[in-house]
Amino acid sequence: MTNEEFLQDKLNWLNYFKLRASWGQVGNQNAGAFQYLTRIRTANTNYIFGTEEGTLTPGAYPYNLSNPNLQWETAEEIDLGFDARFFNSKLNVNFDWYRKEQKDWLVQAPILDTAGAEAPWINGGSVINTGVELALSYNNRVNDDFSYNVSFNGAYNKNEVGSIPTGDGIIHGPINQLWDNSLEFFRAEEGHPLGYFWGYETAGVFQTQEQVNNYVSDSGTMIMPTAVPGDLIFVDRNGDGIITEADKTEIGDPNPDFTYGFSLGANYKAWDFSLQANGVAGNQIVQSYRNQSGAYQNWTTQILDRWHGPGSSNTLPRVTLDNRNYNKFSDIYVKDGDFLRLSTVTLGFDIAKASKRKNFFADQLRLYFSVLNLYTFTNYDGMDPEVGFGISEGSYNFSSGVDLGYYPRPRTYMMGLNVKF
Repeated sequence: MTNEEFLQDKLNWLNYFKLRASWGQVGNQNAGAFQYLTRIRTANTNYIFGTEEGTLTPGAYPYNLSNPNLQWETAEEIDLGFDARFFNSKLNVNFDWYRKEQKDWLVQAPILDTAGAEAPWINGGSVINTGVELALSYNNRVNDDFSYNVSFNGAYNKNEVGSIPTGDGIIHGPINQLWDNSLEFFRAEEGHPLGYFWGYETAGVFQTQEQVNNYVSDSGTMIMPTAVPGDLIFVDRNGDGIITEADKTEIGDPNPDFTYGFSLGANYKAWDFSLQANGVAGNQIVQSYRNQSGAYQNWTTQILDRWHGPGSSNTLPRVTLDNRNYNKFSDIYVKDGDFLRLSTVTLGFDIAKASKRKNFFADQLRLYFSVLNLYTFTNYDGMDPEVGFGISEGSYNFSSGVDLGYYPRPRTYMMGLNVKF
């Protein structure tokens, strides 16, 4: 637009301005080969015919259901934005609004075990991401000795699942993921964020028997008659006076609302300095480090702050041999995942530049010291808030934000030398 006549008188401060609009589609066939067919398995398939054992006859069987109507998944995106430079191109601004829809999502259909074969792949709904992205950078050379630059980028994203062509509008997550015999804890459902955490909502910990007795329904019956002081208070969301799976609800979203980062850089004579940082906000993490199906596995030191008497804790319940408070997936496993990480800090000194000798043997002889993963600002009490656990098999590749105790990112110190001739 700055090439147009009506903006020529603004070029003293608006050096460049460009509007952008784009639309596109891209296909995805990531469901494996020949998934539209019924495939035949022959490996290790032997049968016994007649009355004699030990005589095996090689055979074959169909091991998946077919879907001749299977199509590619399609990602369709529209983007509107602008690029601008101000004040002798010292300030750069890039802005985008986008809407991306993942249509005809490739998923495995939910079927009964009595089908006798693996589930077919289907085109199972859509996922919609809508948001804005902003990038700012400022570069300034103060004089021959000193210059600096500052940049920031941030993005807001709203993630929502569209229609899913199943009976209940849900693609259910698998079982046995957090511990042995654990139930589904994440899912994809119409109108909810992709892979949201599904479990029981709690309202603290019972402190006294009187509190247990007073936790009653509208009809006056005790909602948790077997509970004792120190047990979790599960919320009766549907108001039927009992705690069942019907009371489970959305208790967390692994998708961040905001992702952001910034960098700083400066040069003064022979010295140079740079800092890079990144972070997220608005997401939750499921933290599960132990197998809750047993009684004697190791606990983290967090358990020292559990309930052990009235007033001792209203967040962590008592510990019992049957793990009754911990073997149900609830919001006590869900933590805020906000963080800001100082990812890289570097300080350098150019000996060649400092010497000012014309006949110095190298054009650059730069010594530098860097620290990777210097510090992370977060309230998350796990080892690393930047977790990306996800199941990549079958129809469960939408899971994320699960911390099973993976080794955290190490802090790394480096010294180096750059030489240019």
